[in-house]
Amino acid sequence: MKQLAISILFFSVVAFPSSSQAQDNNPRPSVTALVNISAEVVQSIQLITVNSMTFGNVQPGQLEIYVNPINDVNAGYMIAVGTPGAEFRLDFQQVRNLTNVEDDGFLTFQYELSGNDAEDQSSSELIENENRSIIFNSDGEYHIWVGGRVNIENATPGSYEGDFTIEIDYI
Repeated sequence: MKQLAISILFFSVVAFPSSSQAQDNNPRPSVTALVNISAEVVQSIQLITVNSMTFGNVQPGQLEIYVNPINDVNAGYMIAVGTPGAEFRLDFQQVRNLTNVEDDGFLTFQYELSGNDAEDQSSSELIENENRSIIFNSDGEYHIWVGGRVNIENATPGSYEGDFTIEIDYI
């Protein structure tokens, strides 16, 4: 999806003849209009999922699962692709419910994201849900790792699913 911004400046000058000009039968003055149109096409932002987040094996008595987005190999990995050097903001819902597909059970998952302009998870920084400006690298990429924590103390057996949405907007 491309965004198109158009600005139009319309300026006109209209001159009316003075009473002496009207009596001299001079031709009517001209009307001048100047229209400036400019357009800026902004490249859309594409979000590519490279790896989904996985949880590994749960041990008996384990109360919580934690996937660290900075150093855990189970973290999800995505690449945001946009205009090189452009600033953007990233927004996401930090807490989401995962629903058991077989019954009414659910788990609450608290997402954590880390990001880096290079493909290096270990040097990525946590992304807080604040109005922080982030910049695409010279290739137009920004690397994002997804992790988080979920309390499984009251989990019922079964498979859980849920949506996670990231919103990225140019500044």
